[in-house]
Amino acid sequence: MVLLRRSSLAQLPLSLKDTRRMTLRNLRSRMLAGAVAVAMLGALAACSSESGSDETPTSASGDASASTAAPSGSNGSGVELHMTVWTSDPDSLAMFDSIGKAFVEQQPAVSAVKFDSLTLDQLDTVITTGIQSGNPPDLSWLPVEKSLEYIHNDALVDLAPALKETNGYDFEDLVPRLQERWTVGDALYGVPFSTGALVMAFNKDLYEKAGIKSPDDLIAEGNWTWDSFREISKQLHDKLGVTGYVMNDFDYKNWTRLLPILFAYGASPWNDDATQCSADSPEFAKAIQLYHDMVYTDQSAPLPGQKVDFWGGQAGATTAFLGSMNNLKDATFKYDIVPTPAGPAGDTQALGQASIVVLAAGKNKDLATEFLAFLTNKANAETMAKFYPPTRESLLSAKVLVGRSTILTEDMVQPIVDATKETGKIFPVAVDDAKVADALNRSLDTNIWKDGVDIPDALTQVCADVQPLLK
Repeated sequence: MVLLRRSSLAQLPLSLKDTRRMTLRNLRSRMLAGAVAVAMLGALAACSSESGSDETPTSASGDASASTAAPSGSNGSGVELHMTVWTSDPDSLAMFDSIGKAFVEQQPAVSAVKFDSLTLDQLDTVITTGIQSGNPPDLSWLPVEKSLEYIHNDALVDLAPALKETNGYDFEDLVPRLQERWTVGDALYGVPFSTGALVMAFNKDLYEKAGIKSPDDLIAEGNWTWDSFREISKQLHDKLGVTGYVMNDFDYKNWTRLLPILFAYGASPWNDDATQCSADSPEFAKAIQLYHDMVYTDQSAPLPGQKVDFWGGQAGATTAFLGSMNNLKDATFKYDIVPTPAGPAGDTQALGQASIVVLAAGKNKDLATEFLAFLTNKANAETMAKFYPPTRESLLSAKVLVGRSTILTEDMVQPIVDATKETGKIFPVAVDDAKVADALNRSLDTNIWKDGVDIPDALTQVCADVQPLLK
């Protein structure tokens, strides 16, 4: 069983007045804390009747690709494990089902492993209502933005002891810097299965047509910085009248898409333990000033509300996750993909991430942990790497990431792999991340994204809006 590590859960009263003021998304964070507390109290009450675990870990060395198991569920009376995922891709789901069947074949205590597909915005509701009803999923994907919140609320199982003891798992193969958001001391609360870099793609045809230097030229000169990129983006706009740079999935509503610039300037909206707003720092101001100038001074980046489609050939460059490069499959222009530019803080690659976790309120924690060890072992991690960028040292290579892609080449991807290993930095997170992110996005929209703004003064107000929500 898993005991509460903190007394903080008992210090989360939820008044009627608070409830009325909270949005549904923010309410879910409180629901998570309360639901976990109730579930853990139930577990404590049940401890006196438990005589020990009947779940014995086995080897993690199975390879799903060689499985000939019958359809999941064929073992009849055993435990049925459930794992929530936010993909509906049939190839990805078939891969997970194959791995699940292979696990069922070697573990007679499990009759089936079911992968319950949902959308990301449904995740909190499914988990919190499941905990409250006493029937949460056993495992789940969890975005890094939720890591601190779930760890803080004691909602996740420490996986490190089981993984280290599992034969053939090779715990040391997990790249330490890529596990940081899920690590507290010696405990590991999630195993990242997908760690994607925000990289830059650019339209080679537009740069050639304008007769100006491209990102490749700046890289060759050793001058690949945000300042030099701003300069060529302005030149592109001035000569061709096209947008020089558009952030994918930004639309002035998703602050995380600013991270390639922020990290290059050594900036983050809050400190490492998410207790103090740092959006009013000089570094943050310089990073925001650069992008603000591209929008309102150079007119090389789109205004709020302006729609520009890089994938359709309407812009010189974009930053997007490596997985989004599949959008280039129908491109009618020549393109290249490179790491994002450097800044005063050096070359830093911004990394988004999702992990596989075991829920502390689940009924089958030992078996769920055993399945997680099987799912993330070397053989199955290599299988998953066909869809999701891995965090194992042995698999984090250009060859593995490119796979059978018709878009990517090893020459394109190798610099991104090197940057991920050496200078990659995972997205910042906060305890009440959804609430904090909403407040940050709203404040930036109100105070920053307009012409004629004094950036340092405006960021003082941004911190005034965000600080009360940091814990």
